[in-house]
Amino acid sequence: MAGLIIKQEYFRFHPKSSIPVADSEDAGYADTKRIIDNVAFSLIGPVFFVELGTKITFDMDVLVGVIPHIITLTLGILFAQIISASLAARYTGNFKWHESIMIGFGMLGRAELAFVIMDIGYVQNSVITTDAFYTLMATAFFLNVSVPVLIKWWKPYFAGEKHLVLSLGKKRLELSNSDS
Repeated sequence: MAGLIIKQEYFRFHPKSSIPVADSEDAGYADTKRIIDNVAFSLIGPVFFVELGTKITFDMDVLVGVIPHIITLTLGILFAQIISASLAARYTGNFKWHESIMIGFGMLGRAELAFVIMDIGYVQNSVITTDAFYTLMATAFFLNVSVPVLIKWWKPYFAGEKHLVLSLGKKRLELSNSDS
């Protein structure tokens, strides 16, 4: 959370003057960022996930019972999120198609927030059912796992080593590095 409020500009004491930024100011930012990252990734983050994990028990009967829901929700979110993020990148960010699709793949993994919401809804307040909890946890897991898999699969198209052309009737859409 500190990374959202601490910006490198805050460590520059002469932002609008012609005085060059001292290395010590950038070093101060780098040191502060390193300390915050170390605390977040080695203390606070793991403690949260371990604490959440101690409250979870796996019931194979429930897990097997929700497999159709997991598959449906995972595929639905996967396609909807890739398409929406890709279209947003293409038409608001003016990225090329191969870049937009890569952005769409990268936007899939957001399980940290899902785990926090599920902790509040299932563990703390019992607002969602056990079946819904299992479905959401497995969906978040598969969406997170899909990010590196899809990015690795798309990398040759992104780098221009392979070309993917979609034919939509008489219209052809090339989704490779050479498109416009």
